[in-house]
Amino acid sequence: MKAVAVCASLLVALSAVPPSASARVANDVSMLDLIETDLAYTTISDQYYRLVKPQVLLDGARAGLIAYLHGRGIARPDVAVMRARADGRFAVPAIEQQMGRIIVRYGTRVDVRELVYGAIRGELAALHDPYSVFFTKPELTGFSRALDGETFGGIGIVIAGDETGAHWRADQVFENGPAAKAGLQAGDEITSVDGTALAGKTTQAVRALLRGKAGSVARVTIMRGDVALPQPLAITRAAVTPPEVTTRLIDGTIGYVALRTFGATAGTEVRSAVRRLRSQGARACIFDLRGNGGGYESAAVHVASVFVPSGPIVSTQENHGKRHVTLADGTALLPQPLVVLVDRDSASGSELVAAAIADNGRGTLLGVRTYGKGLVQTIVPLPDGAALKLTTARYFTAGGHDIDRVGIAPAVVVEQSAGAVAGVPGSDAQLDRAIALLTPTVSPSPVSTGI
Repeated sequence: MKAVAVCASLLVALSAVPPSASARVANDVSMLDLIETDLAYTTISDQYYRLVKPQVLLDGARAGLIAYLHGRGIARPDVAVMRARADGRFAVPAIEQQMGRIIVRYGTRVDVRELVYGAIRGELAALHDPYSVFFTKPELTGFSRALDGETFGGIGIVIAGDETGAHWRADQVFENGPAAKAGLQAGDEITSVDGTALAGKTTQAVRALLRGKAGSVARVTIMRGDVALPQPLAITRAAVTPPEVTTRLIDGTIGYVALRTFGATAGTEVRSAVRRLRSQGARACIFDLRGNGGGYESAAVHVASVFVPSGPIVSTQENHGKRHVTLADGTALLPQPLVVLVDRDSASGSELVAAAIADNGRGTLLGVRTYGKGLVQTIVPLPDGAALKLTTARYFTAGGHDIDRVGIAPAVVVEQSAGAVAGVPGSDAQLDRAIALLTPTVSPSPVSTGI
């Protein structure tokens, strides 16, 4: 019934145009377009974590429509100002009326679906919230792949550049990946790819040079320390999926676990990694959340539950509701000494987990103050496969703290050294300090004779 009412509102808006034009517009506007216009507006109005005045969304929709028309080469778009009632009623019909007039006025110069998208983008932009964005279907696919691990043709490394882009190094080399098999090592500086120098290139340009069709060969020139390798490394590209978790055993007694992002399987992978390292002799753990910008909240809760046996992990609060507390799921591994590494790029899920561990007394945070993102986003799908990523709640740490735009200050503050190679002892000041903190806890105990 709601969709019928929506459709009727647009047809009423078009009642003043000539019959021939009305027939053409009615054929161009689908029920799906109308439903998506309604669904996007009502979702933002009802679910955004703060109350939003209807006029704000109407002004945003108008700005979005104008921006779309500018993009179509229409210099002075005719889009009337829309006025909202205090109770918000008739806001959606007002947007639909303006879209109907735009379609009649500009005809084939506009695409109806893109016009709808323009209004939605404008509404989200009016929130002034960098985390609330619109995804087309391909963009949503790319976003999901980034969280869950995108497979691409590459050499199997994480590349890192200095601030100027003058120097690019292999910050991480995937175990058993093409680069590792060819002899590339973490910390090696890559100076050129297939004869093209990397100095001054952007991250996107460097990535484009290193990636390519599986089976193709990348000839990579290397500096190892101060010495240039005599010949380029010939690395055969393969299908590569960045690992969610990277592990190693340090000095035979300290397990190192780095988590890239909070994808759907993060909890299972972290739990398996810690168990595997313990079976190899680890008696303490370093959990590296540096550079981890978050992911799925549910995954963060599962990861925290690996280390926190009971009690709160996080609480969330929506725009009208009380705080909802999520507890540890009771599946924590037996406790061991633990240090959690954090930095300025540790955000959202990383902060949730780090705070849960610290607030429950299960480990020590080391590094520098975290990013400070205390907002929860929800993916709201639209019927055609597009989606809204909308901030729907504010979250509070296990100890009840609001960290948004504040971050978390670690108990042990250690700035990273210039040119550090993350995760490599001796080349990573923060990791070295964590090892030093844990070493006394894993030293051999005196032999007990018993009594």
